[in-house]
Amino acid sequence: MIERMNSVKPPWYGDVAIDSPALKTPMMKQFIELKNKVPDALLLFRMGDFYELFLQDAVDAAEALELTLTSRNKKDPNPVPMAGIPYHALENYLTKLVEENFKIAIAEQEEDPEQKMMVRKITRLVTAGIPWDSDMVEADESCWLGALCGTGPFGLAFLDVSTGEFVMTQVKSLLEATAELLRMDVREIIIHNRLINEPICYPILKNRPNYPATASWFDERSAKHSLRQVLNVQDLNAFGINDQRWAIGAAGAVISYARDTAMVDLSHINRLNYYHLGSQMVMDESTRRNLEVVQPLRGTGKKGTLLGLLDKTCTAMGARLLRQWLISPLLDIEKIERRQQAVSDLLEMSRRRQLREYLRQVYDLERLSTKLAQKKINPRELRALSNSLQILPDIFSITADLSGFVDQQPRSLGQEIAEHIQQILVEEPPTSLTDGNIIAKGNSDELDELVLLSEEGITAIAKMEEEQRIATGITSLKIKYNRVFGYFLEVTNTHRDKAPKDWIRKQTLSNAERYITPELKEFEEKILGAGERRKAIEHAMYVELRTAVAEQIVVLQELAKRVAHIDCISCLAEVAVQYRYVRPSVDQSMNMYIKEARHPVIEQNMPSGEAFVPNDISFTNDRRLIMLTGPNMAGKSTIMRQVALIALLAQIGSYVPAKKAQIGLFDRIFVRVGASDDLTQGRSTFMVEMSETAFILHNATESSLILLDEIGRGTSTFDGLSIAWAVAEAVHDSITARCIFATHYHEMTVLTAQKQRIINLHVAISESKGDIVFLRTLQEGATGKSYGIQCAKLAGMPRNVIKRAKELLKDLERSDPTVQIDQMNLFDAILEPNEKKSEGFDEFMSMLDNLDPDTMTPRDALDALYSIKDFKRQHGL
Repeated sequence: MIERMNSVKPPWYGDVAIDSPALKTPMMKQFIELKNKVPDALLLFRMGDFYELFLQDAVDAAEALELTLTSRNKKDPNPVPMAGIPYHALENYLTKLVEENFKIAIAEQEEDPEQKMMVRKITRLVTAGIPWDSDMVEADESCWLGALCGTGPFGLAFLDVSTGEFVMTQVKSLLEATAELLRMDVREIIIHNRLINEPICYPILKNRPNYPATASWFDERSAKHSLRQVLNVQDLNAFGINDQRWAIGAAGAVISYARDTAMVDLSHINRLNYYHLGSQMVMDESTRRNLEVVQPLRGTGKKGTLLGLLDKTCTAMGARLLRQWLISPLLDIEKIERRQQAVSDLLEMSRRRQLREYLRQVYDLERLSTKLAQKKINPRELRALSNSLQILPDIFSITADLSGFVDQQPRSLGQEIAEHIQQILVEEPPTSLTDGNIIAKGNSDELDELVLLSEEGITAIAKMEEEQRIATGITSLKIKYNRVFGYFLEVTNTHRDKAPKDWIRKQTLSNAERYITPELKEFEEKILGAGERRKAIEHAMYVELRTAVAEQIVVLQELAKRVAHIDCISCLAEVAVQYRYVRPSVDQSMNMYIKEARHPVIEQNMPSGEAFVPNDISFTNDRRLIMLTGPNMAGKSTIMRQVALIALLAQIGSYVPAKKAQIGLFDRIFVRVGASDDLTQGRSTFMVEMSETAFILHNATESSLILLDEIGRGTSTFDGLSIAWAVAEAVHDSITARCIFATHYHEMTVLTAQKQRIINLHVAISESKGDIVFLRTLQEGATGKSYGIQCAKLAGMPRNVIKRAKELLKDLERSDPTVQIDQMNLFDAILEPNEKKSEGFDEFMSMLDNLDPDTMTPRDALDALYSIKDFKRQHGL
């Protein structure tokens, strides 16, 4: 193969010449042949007890894993780089490599009887979207492998290999497709290579591994064939997807990649769900980020997020489902009310805490089922599966008679599986299948005899040791065992002269001698033979048990879904009790009324001694846009966010932080707050703000909730004010959505006189001697000042800067009439004549009308200008 490539050297050769003699050995030829099959992956090449990497793979892995980089031919002027990892530490190293976005191919070794040599073949590909084992994935997170294809419409498919979850959908635009990939937070993407350079795809492709695939990967006919094979069905009619060409293509690509490229066992995939985006509330990435729904604005983890606050689930399955609920709020009132009723049922029952205690005893049935199907489940995990199944009747008995829970499973379902496992396995089996002591007594007469022999052997060794001590007088004599010599007698040098002459010396140590005897060797053969036979029988019986249980995968997965649902409802009930939430009413109206609304996360993180100040918020058909004013730090953003979070909670079926709430359903929530940039794409803070605002104006509907904070602040005053004004008008006049528009442009509050569905609210403060105190309460009306200098003072700005700022503000307000005149003229063009008139206004206008610039001398013009200024000052114009 090297000769065939001639001068074409792949980049994974690194600095090594393609014709280097060091690459001509049989072993390196094997490596290069396999590497050519996976050029984009690090190849872990099994050699004895190590996985070795060569060439550029070794360089990259050594840097990522902090390994020692060595070489095979150190004396060569251009040596072949080499690095290795112990085979028993594979999983730890795989985790680190996947975190660095590497793709890893694993080549195992086996003996070729014809060639009488070790050969290797690739047995598995590990990627961010296809982990080596579910233990590599956070228990409370899904691990989605996604696929995208199409020309409009566009198909999407998502597969979580660790749980068997498999879903697909089809959307109209590429923008919707990328937004959905971001919502699902895919770990890896298979994407049609025609779309790889589309600018819209950039946000989803950056920082995520992707696999550009040709059109053949998404062929509908091939995809249907693959899906029928994996789902084990004759046709796909039952899944309702036959007319979704591109979604089918995406689903087929996901299966091909996982099964054929990564060589993963997909026998646990037995269901494919098609979902419509129209069945759930839509939140774009910016909105989820600004609301901190599942990820914080800064840092990682769940702390400070809505998910972090709500997640009081007892099982890993419930935690994953809760995350899905939060990113997929419902639009179906019946489903929302069903969840609410289930929460209500649990709140009213005395056994809620007992239910949660039972749930805490349930292991991750979904991922254990996957391990079972892939033959990776160890004896201890299989016993944990059995113990979990035994708890389910208690769980189902508590929820059986509650009206909010539907599709209950029979209480006995899964019990036969549990009983079978517990009959076969010991109560506390080991994790390793090769350690023995797996099968309980009473399942095999032969095995029981071998176990007894092993137990008697331990007693026999102790007895033999004591007899030899008495016979020889060597009080320190010991009978030991190792894998090289088997059983032997060990005598310290102090007593070696007492060793009988018929003992056979086996090994000399610095401080002892080791011997064997015919009697000891006979005993060894008997014991070791029994041990090996015992392990073989136990292994065979365990495999038989595992195979029998694997036939019930569908039942186990269904039970897992039921338990996850109960766990989520239990979690929401616990939150409602702990944080004093109320059940909201939901309907299809344009109304929204929340009495004493609270921000769910902030109220639980208030400084000691401080209480969160609740506020009332309402929208009606005639009151759709709230113009919200008030100084920085007064709490405008908190109020806006709490409205969105309460709406989100209501639409997942949760109770909400308020005294009373009525929510007219929202089809989408849009949040534009905060300042951020995207310099890698050449977008300034202002450009990002404008892009996100434009997205809202293009995609919001009458049923949306829009939260806009400080639109237009990133440019000059007049530019920013004009943009903010125009955006507010567009939301009010064209979109007619419910909106909170927070602004420091207090001039915009005059819009209430022009637009019938706008109302002014402000966050109250108390002002005394130039200082302000934030009251955090919403009041009717507008704020006429921004209080920027006072806020700067509270933020710790140096005193000399504050003092100078106050002086400059006075000078600007006193000596820059052009700003005041320009602003007056700006709003004069908007206000009705009867709204802008004041005392002396008509006389002032008459003075202007009587001026004739064409007949005036320069002196007349100057006198007229002074007269106008004097008149303006006298009448306060």
